[in-house]
Amino acid sequence: MKLILTVSLTLLYFTSYCQDTIKPALPYPKRAALLSAIIPGAGQVYNQIYAPTKKYNAYWKVPLIYASLISSSNLLINAINTEKELKQEYYNRINNITPSLKWANYDEYNLVALHASASRNRNLLYILVGGLYIIQIADASVEAHFTHFDISPNLSLDITPTVYTFASGVNLSFNLH
Repeated sequence: MKLILTVSLTLLYFTSYCQDTIKPALPYPKRAALLSAIIPGAGQVYNQIYAPTKKYNAYWKVPLIYASLISSSNLLINAINTEKELKQEYYNRINNITPSLKWANYDEYNLVALHASASRNRNLLYILVGGLYIIQIADASVEAHFTHFDISPNLSLDITPTVYTFASGVNLSFNLH
C-alpha cells in the first residue's frame, strides 16, 4: 500500500510540473459573437478582458454601439408611429370622422402618398437597425480572431521596381523572420 501511494504521489508531482510555459488566455471568436448577440457590446468587452496585451482599448466601441442602436431605434419608433397616424387619419377621413389638425392640410391622395413614404422609411430603418446589430456582432468576432494576428516589425513586404534585359517588372520580397 505504501509503495502504491509513493509511486502515485511521485507521478502526480512530475505530471503537474511537466510544462514550463503557460499559454495566455485568448478570446474565442464564437463566444465573443454570442455575447455580443445577447448583449450588444459585450463581445467587445470580452475581447478586451481576455486580450490585455493589445496596444489599444476596445472599450471605446461600446458607447458607439449603443449610440447607433438607440438613435436608429428611436428613428424607427418615430417612423412606425407616423405610419400608424397616417393610416388612422386616412381611415378617419374615409369614414367621415373628424380629421386631426396635424394632417388637415393634406387631402386623401396626399395621405396615401405620405403613408407609402412612411412605410418605405420604416422598412429601411428596420434594415438599418438589423444591419447595425449584425455589424457589432461581426466586429466582436473579427476582433477576437485578430488577437492571434502577429503584427511584429519582423514581418514585412517590400515592393521594388525591377528592370530586366528584356522586360521590367515588380519585385516582391517577403520577410517572415
